Formats: sequence, C-alpha cells, structure tokens
Amino acid sequence: MKDIETPRPLTHDLLVGAVEALGAEFQDVMITELKDHTYYAVLRVRSEGELIEIDSRPSDAIAVAVSCDPILPIYVNEDVLNDLMGSEEI
Repeated sequence: MKDIETPRPLTHDLLVGAVEALGAEFQDVMITELKDHTYYAVLRVRSEGELIEIDSRPSDAIAVAVSCDPILPIYVNEDVLNDLMGSEEI
C-alpha cells in the first residue's frame, strides 16, 4: 500500500495526515471484539499525553497501521483470539 502513488490521498492517508497535522501520533491498533460474526477495532492515538481510542473497522485500522512510518503494532484482544480458535474446532 505504501509504494502505490495516487493523485489524491486515500482515506487512510488522509486520516494519518490529519492526526499528524494536529500534533498527535498513532500508537497502535487493537482488534477488540468479535460480536455476531463482526470484528471491532480501535485506533489508539496519543495527544498531549492522553490516549484516545477511535472506533474503526478492522480493515480501516489495518490500512492506517501500514500507512504509518513506522508501521503501527496491531494487537488482538485475547478473548477475540480464543473465540477465533474455538470456531476452528472440527
């Protein structure tokens, strides 16, 4: 995603630029929940010492993570992993 040039910013590039322009910085991505076959995520941003969580679709959060330099860490809640592993049972 980083090596593809576009004539205008994509949404995740816009978000990264806006957060940085406001003097904040992305900290990481958390995949927080699996509910009714839908994953939930938050982008965590640090601004003036405060940690702010921004609700996001996981796909968008991951796109932001790989758009940052350096790439953001992506964490998955242990309960989500357990649910995922439990659904893989045969």
